[in-house]
Amino acid sequence: MSDVISESKNKMGSRPIFRLLLSLGIPTILSLVLQSIYNLVDTAFVINMPDSGLYASGTAGQLGNIALTCAFPIQLLIIAFGVGTGIGINALLSKSISEKDNEKVSKIIGNGIFLLILMYVVFLIIGLTLSKAFIKMQTDDPDVIEMGREYMLIVCSFSFGTIGYTIFERFLQAAGKSVFSMTS
Repeated sequence: MSDVISESKNKMGSRPIFRLLLSLGIPTILSLVLQSIYNLVDTAFVINMPDSGLYASGTAGQLGNIALTCAFPIQLLIIAFGVGTGIGINALLSKSISEKDNEKVSKIIGNGIFLLILMYVVFLIIGLTLSKAFIKMQTDDPDVIEMGREYMLIVCSFSFGTIGYTIFERFLQAAGKSVFSMTS
């Protein structure tokens, strides 16, 4: 950690503001745009699912898109908790790095990882126990309920990656390595 805090590596304390905005802002913007493209691609694949004729109330693509839409609020909550926590961690971590407080830096990183695990467990429990009830609040169609339940369970089960990505990305940004966060 000491090389992260050394003067030669401390971009935040030594570079001009405009150069910092370009070197930290552009990769962050690109990273967020790429993350948003995932949702568009996901929707495009679902809409183009081949119709098997198994569903009485619509085609597989139509029903799948409705199911995605029903589960999307939970997906947005997962992203929001990850980003919100990551931004708070980023602010604390940047401040501690600039103060050269290695002990506080270690504690912040440890607490960030603990919060990641805690949020994952909460969303996993929500996915395992409440997904069907959540989708049922929005539709009566049994096919959409089942598809939405499955999708929400997948989203919640893999939320560790979504939340972890945003938190670890903020660790890199706080250390002034936003190009690596964009690359990831």
